[in-house]
Amino acid sequence: MPDVPRPIIFDLDGTVWDSAPGIVSCMEATLHELGLPDPGRAALLGLLGPPIMAMLAGIGVPEDRLDDARVIYRRHYRDHGEFECEVYPGVPDLLDRLRASGHALATGTSKGVEVAERMLEHFDLRRRFDVVAAASMTQPGHNKIDVIGEALGDLEAIGAPATSAVMVGDRNFDVDGGRHFGLLTIGVSWGYAPDDELTDAGADHVVTTIDDLAGLLLGHTK
Repeated sequence: MPDVPRPIIFDLDGTVWDSAPGIVSCMEATLHELGLPDPGRAALLGLLGPPIMAMLAGIGVPEDRLDDARVIYRRHYRDHGEFECEVYPGVPDLLDRLRASGHALATGTSKGVEVAERMLEHFDLRRRFDVVAAASMTQPGHNKIDVIGEALGDLEAIGAPATSAVMVGDRNFDVDGGRHFGLLTIGVSWGYAPDDELTDAGADHVVTTIDDLAGLLLGHTK
């Protein structure tokens, strides 16, 4: 890693915090309200990470009901799912250390922007990010490349050298999106990816602990 601080883009779900309990409970509530079969908690856990429409399709929502399902899911998530979540130990300290070292920090999340902003404020993380890039709450579809592109544009707008940015995430979508823009990609193993997914996606590094991630981002390890 170079001496000049790189901007760092963080995925949120499965990277900064464990939001699985809230997401899964809202998937279950959505399927129940639509009268669709529930594939079981293990199957739902395996579908965490992609943009909302892909996630809903993955849990068995037919294409012609996806828009309704999106509205229902977001209602349940606003009502109770947002704060059924826990920040991973060590993440706030890492963000503080990165900021103190001169790194510009951004999010690159498939969560809706209003949801991301509320959750970041609730968990006292918003002040630690220079840029919050997230999914549109009004457009029915998006992908991680769009969100990462937004983060890069916003970083450039505040004078950060976006072309040298690092993408940190827990799923292949994060790695693919980062590689699309030629970014250094770091996968974290404590999230929701199946075994070998991050390596198979071509992540430049895969770390297993917050300390290992800190070492890479702060330039203490190669």
